Amino acid sequence: MAEPEASLLREVMEPTDFVISSHRAFAWLSLCSLVSMSLIFAPISFWPLSFVCLVPWLVLVGGAKQAPRVYFYSVAMGLAFFLINMRWMYLTTGPGYAAMSVYLSWYFPLMACPVRSVVRRRRWPLAIVFPFVWVGSEIVRSVVISGFPWFFLAHSVSGVQTLIQISDLVGAYGVSFMIAAVNGAAADVIIKKLAAKQSPPAKLGPVHRTLGGLVALGLVVFTVGYGVIQLNRDTTSVGPKIATLQGDFVNLVEGDAVDDVGKRALYMKMLQASTADDPDLYLLPETPWIMYLNQEARHFQSFWLDSFQRLQRHASEHRAYVVTGSASAEQTPNDLVTKQRRYNSANVFHPDAREPDRYDKVHLVYFGETVPFRFGNFRFLYFWLNRLMPFSMGGKYEYSLIHGKAFDVFTMAPKSQQGKQYRFGIPICYEDVMPYVSRAFAFGEDGKKRVDFLLNISNDGWFGRGIQQPQHLAISTFRAVENRIGIVRAVNTGISAFIDPSGYVHDVVNGYEQTEFDGNAGYVSANVLVDSRYTFYTRFGDWFGWLCAVLWLAFFVDYWIVRVRTRNDEP
Repeated sequence: MAEPEASLLREVMEPTDFVISSHRAFAWLSLCSLVSMSLIFAPISFWPLSFVCLVPWLVLVGGAKQAPRVYFYSVAMGLAFFLINMRWMYLTTGPGYAAMSVYLSWYFPLMACPVRSVVRRRRWPLAIVFPFVWVGSEIVRSVVISGFPWFFLAHSVSGVQTLIQISDLVGAYGVSFMIAAVNGAAADVIIKKLAAKQSPPAKLGPVHRTLGGLVALGLVVFTVGYGVIQLNRDTTSVGPKIATLQGDFVNLVEGDAVDDVGKRALYMKMLQASTADDPDLYLLPETPWIMYLNQEARHFQSFWLDSFQRLQRHASEHRAYVVTGSASAEQTPNDLVTKQRRYNSANVFHPDAREPDRYDKVHLVYFGETVPFRFGNFRFLYFWLNRLMPFSMGGKYEYSLIHGKAFDVFTMAPKSQQGKQYRFGIPICYEDVMPYVSRAFAFGEDGKKRVDFLLNISNDGWFGRGIQQPQHLAISTFRAVENRIGIVRAVNTGISAFIDPSGYVHDVVNGYEQTEFDGNAGYVSANVLVDSRYTFYTRFGDWFGWLCAVLWLAFFVDYWIVRVRTRNDEP
């Protein structure tokens, strides 16, 4: 490269003179973002703070001279955030909780590195750069290690219907993008003001902050305008009446306080009580009590067979459907790896007493439901990992389940609406937080939705009674809006509720108001709403999120190119 050209390149890409250098400033900025981020998510849900919660951290990233300090404080802030807000995981697995928190904390320095480069060298506005980086990190988190799509910026505004309607275009990632852009625009303004106050004033270069602010404002205006339009559309109709039942049993690795006989007694009592509402379908949670209901397995124990007969009898006597979670087991004596294949299943009992339909959960949670490398050339890793898991009793027991083969759809003909039929899918537990699962239930090759509504059955009793339950519910609302599908949730320990296709949560089970049941157990009956819209998101999926991930990678590549060409070690 000619010397004049190299000199010009260095001048254009010379880091800004704006400097934050003291540890006290680093600590306070990190703490401000940590506290703010912790306040925006359920159960506190102080959503207005989400639009500025990352501003202190962005000021640190864009204004700090010492890159190692930026990465250190970013990791520390991320680790503290996940340890505080994901503490519900500790009740099930302490080591897993610590390892997961450490892993997730590294996303913050991985975002900080390219953001620093484009802000300090390229001098581009944070309002334009940061949203792509943040959303790129969200979608990568959604797939690595089977995926953990928790704590998206979008989840903080799940209760603000006007702001979440764009999810039917680009998923929850679009809402996060808009919020991140506002954070970036605010950080641009603050960095500019702080730079001007330095003596002498820092040279920030042509960063086009006005353009960034206009982009952020445009995103907000579009989001609100689109939300108002969608909320005023009349595209829904009344579907079947469903009774959702909620137990209140905390699950423990070493054994539950209430045995299966006691659990079944409570659910059968609630089933009987809810008949007063004459629902078309009764919905029980994932594994309300331990039972195997498939034909091959239920005859091994009289308790399982009796449970099957009770549920089938209830469906027949009340001319209704009963949906419940259970385990399923199939004997495979000729399999060299395992002699029995077990599944996490949902069962659909019919009014005509025929053999129940069954859906086997497709997306299993690593280490909670299955240990990786069980099949294939790395089976030795499976045995090592299995010994570390609390459910394996030191490696003596192989608790891993088998993935289901397809996202099955079922049909019902409600007694309350003669001549009508409805189709539904049953995402089990964690499947309702995975965007691709609900979309897979909804997506039809012919351009029409495969289902009219979803029934989510879950068992959140593994995480005690606390902040996990409202966090889980907040995430579920986006699956309804993305695909314009009503969702009914039945969740042990809560929160069981109805979610309409616009994301509005209603008819929440509040057991404390139902004195005939103990604790937070209870039921509620309501009609699920059916929406005729087939959304852009259902058609095309997470294209926007992956576009952001590609640009995040491109910013990394640009960072390395700039370092090599300028021969400067400061990022």
